[in-house]
Amino acid sequence: MKHLTAITVVLLAALSNSATAQDNDRQNERRQRPTPFQQFFTLPGIEFSKEQQAKIEELRKEFVPKLTENQEAWNGVITEEQQQARRQAFQTAREAGKEGQRLRDAVDAAIKFTDEQNEQRATIQQERNKLLSEIRTQLTALLTDEQRDRLPQRGRVQQQIPPTHADVKYGPHGRNVMDVWLAKSEQPTPVLVSIHGGGFRGGNKSVAGDMLRSCLESGISVVAITYRLSDEAIAPAQFLDSARAIQFVRHNAKEWNLDPNRLAATGGSAGAGISLWLGFHDDLADPDSDDPVLRESTRLTCMMVNGGQTSYDPRFIRDLFPEYPVYKHSALAQLYDVDLDNLDDLPDEKYKLFEEVSPITHLTKDDAPAMLNYGSSLDQKVTSHGIGIHHGRFGKVLKEKMDALGIQCVVIAGRDVLGGGERVSAFEFMRQEFGMTE
Repeated sequence: MKHLTAITVVLLAALSNSATAQDNDRQNERRQRPTPFQQFFTLPGIEFSKEQQAKIEELRKEFVPKLTENQEAWNGVITEEQQQARRQAFQTAREAGKEGQRLRDAVDAAIKFTDEQNEQRATIQQERNKLLSEIRTQLTALLTDEQRDRLPQRGRVQQQIPPTHADVKYGPHGRNVMDVWLAKSEQPTPVLVSIHGGGFRGGNKSVAGDMLRSCLESGISVVAITYRLSDEAIAPAQFLDSARAIQFVRHNAKEWNLDPNRLAATGGSAGAGISLWLGFHDDLADPDSDDPVLRESTRLTCMMVNGGQTSYDPRFIRDLFPEYPVYKHSALAQLYDVDLDNLDDLPDEKYKLFEEVSPITHLTKDDAPAMLNYGSSLDQKVTSHGIGIHHGRFGKVLKEKMDALGIQCVVIAGRDVLGGGERVSAFEFMRQEFGMTE
């Protein structure tokens, strides 16, 4: 009996060790298994600290469900027959040695999407792009200055078309810098100022390559600026920095052969909001200032923006999107340094700040015309902060007010031009306002 007991003990121990080994194998397998969407929460060349990784884990909790929903929507567009065609086309293309874009083109050609499917895919892809842009913006906001310097800058237009003047200081702060491209002309040239987006907590001076080339070929100079981010200074620092950049451009108009009376602004998201704010705000020029830059005007000829917010007042945004808490966007909470769960119980100075930095608050009948472009139609469902904060409803409410004041406002939402009229590009809109049409 004792002998049997000993055998039993040995067997139990063996089984226990076997179970432990299996558990360890499962844990190792889970560790090695790729985390869903892991590639979207990394930055090339950057090794995050433990503290940064903890914050990234919070980002994952916020964004992975949204990415999963987006992926499910993407997969749901394709029928079972199309999925079979895709698998067959993929195998055939791989066997033929196709890779990258050639492989993707061959697969898409085999699937034969309908027009409705293509429209659905375009909308879902826009949502995905917004999510990825927001993730990258928040990841970039976590970086130290040293880490930011290590981020690869390949593909930036500044490398393709070097500025006439690079990293020009326009103010006292570290991010008060601009790149300047001067168009060749015997006469003073109009100017386009490009203001980057990034939720006020990320981004760098940039301009779309096609816009830059078109401007320089047409005799329009271009300036790309940066400004203080919200982790360094809360609002209205970003808006006032941008205003000073406009004043600095005018201050150097004679030296750079610029026309100070023809100055436009463009940008996406936060850069769009700042552009609109500059276009609607009363002139910030101080003729009595000891600083000659601050004596210059901040007024604009026109604005052409993408995915722009016409108000940054969380109360306004709450009313605009009653079906989803867009107003609780983390970028707004950081911009104002407030807890938006307590929106109705904040100090009075915070409500005044909300109104001060909201473009629509400053709109009057003598303001500049504007063109606003949104990637999706007005009936797009708001199912995330990223969709809501770039929604065409922002443009619709602004257009209604500008129309009532008799100011030109072109709003394009997806394929629709609100209020009718011909679709026009941002570049042509600017040329018209600069008086450059034949």
